[in-house]
Amino acid sequence: MISTAKFWVFIVLFLALVLGYSIYNQTFTNETQSFHSQVVNLNDGYGYQIMRGEKILILQEFIPGFPGKQKFATEAQALKTADLVISKIEAGKSPVLKLSDLIENNISTGAVH
Repeated sequence: MISTAKFWVFIVLFLALVLGYSIYNQTFTNETQSFHSQVVNLNDGYGYQIMRGEKILILQEFIPGFPGKQKFATEAQALKTADLVISKIEAGKSPVLKLSDLIENNISTGAVH
């Protein structure tokens, strides 16, 4: 009877250790995944998405910080803006962009010529 109790205590402790390691390893893996961007081709322009691993964190279909719902005219402008957002996130800042952020980083809104 005592050996059966020891067996079950061993099994429970083993499962607890496996579960604890699994949770720790998953948290550590998620924190080490870097951010990356991907340009999204829309029918009449471009947008971008910011991802961490396979998870989409931000899907931006319009130029952020710009009045109205205007899409990027080129893939390069969408990518440059996405890189700016990623740099802000990695610096621990808010990813929200203002029109002044776009102007300071020479990101064309497509409307200003």
